[in-house]
Amino acid sequence: MSPQVSIVIPNHDYGRYLDACLDSLAAQTLPVQRMEVIVVDDASGDDSLERAARWQACHPWASFSVLPLSRVGRPGPVRNAGLRRAQAALMLCLDPDDTLAPEALARMVEALDSAPHAHIASSDYFEHSGEHIRRVNIPDDDSPVLPTQNPCHSASLFRREVWEATGGYTAATAYEDWDFWVRAASCGMRRVRVPYPLVHYRLRDDGFWAGASADDAKAKAAIVRRTPAFFAPEVRGWAVAILRGETWMPAFPRGVIPTAEALRAFRDDCMARLGPQADSLFTALPGWPRKTG
Repeated sequence: MSPQVSIVIPNHDYGRYLDACLDSLAAQTLPVQRMEVIVVDDASGDDSLERAARWQACHPWASFSVLPLSRVGRPGPVRNAGLRRAQAALMLCLDPDDTLAPEALARMVEALDSAPHAHIASSDYFEHSGEHIRRVNIPDDDSPVLPTQNPCHSASLFRREVWEATGGYTAATAYEDWDFWVRAASCGMRRVRVPYPLVHYRLRDDGFWAGASADDAKAKAAIVRRTPAFFAPEVRGWAVAILRGETWMPAFPRGVIPTAEALRAFRDDCMARLGPQADSLFTALPGWPRKTG
């Protein structure tokens, strides 16, 4: 039987989490015979390959493969390696330290079946940070949010054409999920919300998320640089300044790309403190509109 859903699990030394992740797939209400599982191993030094091999023989999956890679170091290209192998029309990337609620795949598949013009199904989720757990309800509509923040979890179900139209995930930014959703939106891909917490997402101090946070400003600016037409001219100018290493330009809070309004307010504040010559800093940035009035 051809798989209905392909699940790609990018992994590097997360063997200690892999059993729980795969157990959550085996427990899905969507039959395992309709799932293709691809564990893409980024040169792990732990027992990840052995654990994956045991799961390969555990259930009558539509397909279960283990793809070992030479060390890549970024999850985006690792996911792409699995997605290139995927056979199903519907795809989902699941980090090995995350798990899905039993009804997750069935509900997301149903959401896309019920909205044929939608391309991505994203659910609410639980965020685990140490002993603290909070429910995160994502917005119904990405358009007001996506240019400034990433509202969606990486474990969203998407049609194959999303991956094909966007060119896949990138290594150019540590926020590769956000970049992927921005590129999808810029290609006219629509999202539907599944209003149930279907994903358990873990924030860990030793995970890739921590490194992405440390590189926050340049990671955000790289998203703007990759899809400039999605952003206002002021935001494009901000990204240029950040990537040039201009220390006078603020990074803004972690995980937040500034709005054009926030940048114009910052420009006005600079002019109030430093005089009109401060405006030359901004107008020297490519695309930044000149102040009028």
